[in-house]
Amino acid sequence: MSVARSLLSGVLVLLAVLAAVLTVPARYVEGTLLDTDAFVAATAPLADEISTQDAVAEALTDTVVGQVDSGLVAGALRPVIGEVADVFVRSDAFAPAWEEASRQGHAATVAVLRDDSDVVDADGGVVTLPLDPFLEAVGQALRDRGLPVPEGFAQTGADVVLYASDDLSTAQSAVAVLDRWTPWALPATVLLAVLAALVARPGRRLPTVAVTGGLVAVAMLLLLVLLPEAVHAGFAGLDVGASGRQVLDDAVDALLVPLRTRLWWAFGVGALVGVGSAVAAGMVRRARAS
Repeated sequence: MSVARSLLSGVLVLLAVLAAVLTVPARYVEGTLLDTDAFVAATAPLADEISTQDAVAEALTDTVVGQVDSGLVAGALRPVIGEVADVFVRSDAFAPAWEEASRQGHAATVAVLRDDSDVVDADGGVVTLPLDPFLEAVGQALRDRGLPVPEGFAQTGADVVLYASDDLSTAQSAVAVLDRWTPWALPATVLLAVLAALVARPGRRLPTVAVTGGLVAVAMLLLLVLLPEAVHAGFAGLDVGASGRQVLDDAVDALLVPLRTRLWWAFGVGALVGVGSAVAAGMVRRARAS
């Protein structure tokens, strides 16, 4: 009977650690990648990155050139439009526009991933950044220079493709699973850890808690090393174009910051539980021995 209890307790410990390994990334995805406010906050610093500014300026220039009378913009006026776009993306007005564009693009992307066809229609898993929040400011600057930019031209629906993927259905399925699993993830992890301790033989319960906490801490350290590399590798094959590669890399780095924070917190909790339980188990043994 004692052997069976030990085996069952060991299995429950492993399940608790596995649940913890799944819980932290799942809560990160739900709480950061699929939450528009959190996503916008995480990517807001990208507005200060030169690579982001250059990519948006280039996209704005191409869009404005396409909207203004082609006979007027041919040749000489394109550098002027490019200069205005470049000045705009380096101005204080760019950051608020970047946040608004990020909010619009993220809301549309999440709607696609959750297959919310009433909100947005997806085509081939393409994720884009809308340019309309930037265009009116650029258009006004061009009007101030005497260029014939029509009023309301900014409502073009133009965007810049951040990346395109053929695995949209797979991503939608994964998000559906996450939406169902995440609310139960943390309670399931705690329940499995508690059951592992309760099933353990008398005298082995505190050591079982210590082992569970220690394994969770080790698992979080491994995730801290492996997950960022896996995420970068996953995005490495995406077709983003030359100007989009650095922007995408910067965005991935920015979005990994909240993940690392969650992993460090989970490591701290696991280490605290592990060390605390080990110390408590030692004190109990010494008390019994005396």
